[in-house]
Amino acid sequence: RGQAEGRAIAESCRDLIKAGTLAREILILVSNRRALGRQITTALDAVGVPYDPLRTAGYLDTPHGRIAFACLRIACDLDDYVAHRTLLGTLPGVGIVTCRRITDHVVVNNMNFRDLFYVPIPGGVFGTRETNALNAGRQIAASLAGWQGIDTLGQRTTAIEQILDTTFGNPARQAWLDQTFHLPQGMTLQEVRDYLVADNHEQQGEILAGVYQRLGQPPPAEGFVAPRVRIMTMHGAKGLSARVVFIPGLEEQIFPGPHRQPYPGLVLEAARLLYVSISRARVACVMSYADRRIMHGAVAHHAASRFANHIGGAFQYRAGGGLSPQEVAGVAAQAASL
Repeated sequence: RGQAEGRAIAESCRDLIKAGTLAREILILVSNRRALGRQITTALDAVGVPYDPLRTAGYLDTPHGRIAFACLRIACDLDDYVAHRTLLGTLPGVGIVTCRRITDHVVVNNMNFRDLFYVPIPGGVFGTRETNALNAGRQIAASLAGWQGIDTLGQRTTAIEQILDTTFGNPARQAWLDQTFHLPQGMTLQEVRDYLVADNHEQQGEILAGVYQRLGQPPPAEGFVAPRVRIMTMHGAKGLSARVVFIPGLEEQIFPGPHRQPYPGLVLEAARLLYVSISRARVACVMSYADRRIMHGAVAHHAASRFANHIGGAFQYRAGGGLSPQEVAGVAAQAASL
């Protein structure tokens, strides 16, 4: 069952860590966050294994996060048209219809979109709603005048707080502080931009390591990456590797799943994704599937994924528990020798 699969993975992680494998060197890759995420995190909680939770909606997925990020991008590149478009389209009360009308007017009148934020708006072109939207965007753009990517967080964070507070209210200001309070004040806006958009904690850690080295400051005693098991989607693990990789949910109903099954190209893409996920393991890759799983509140009977016939080994039924003590010892010994 799905719960037994989650429990087996959690117990295996616990035993590997006890045997000397670093928690950060264990990676759990899921193909479907909704179907697999909760059962795994619940099982890890039950045995006390620390982990980085699956990312869902992040800071940059919020309106205030997008505005803050757009400000950083504009500071780094005044000709960043996408950032200006984001700035306009994310403002409260500015909808897609208004943005489309502004775009249509820009195209018909052979105008420069970015210039709308910095030069006087021509009369008789835009309606009242479009003009109000542009003026709100222009006000923020004006507050960024003179900013550069080499400016430091300490120099500009108060101004960003004010922009967010004025535009969205104090919760948006507090969210920005929550995202940046641990960052060095000498970090440049360009480094903050790259940090916020990094794909994973490892990339963020590399950026912070470079910042501390540039500033000549000793790194934090706890390091830049917390000692926790990493849980990620297959897509989200870009560029990462680990000594041990777990890939649960290799079931036809989940991977490739009903959304991919009708389309050969998507099935092939899923196969490629599985291959890449397996290749992330430096010592051991443990793949599993459950013949029964609770889906949408009901028990569903599942079959092994079609990809199971091509992974070079047979699945072994296990009624309970994860890796055996011998398997744990063997994996830990190989991991220690790397």
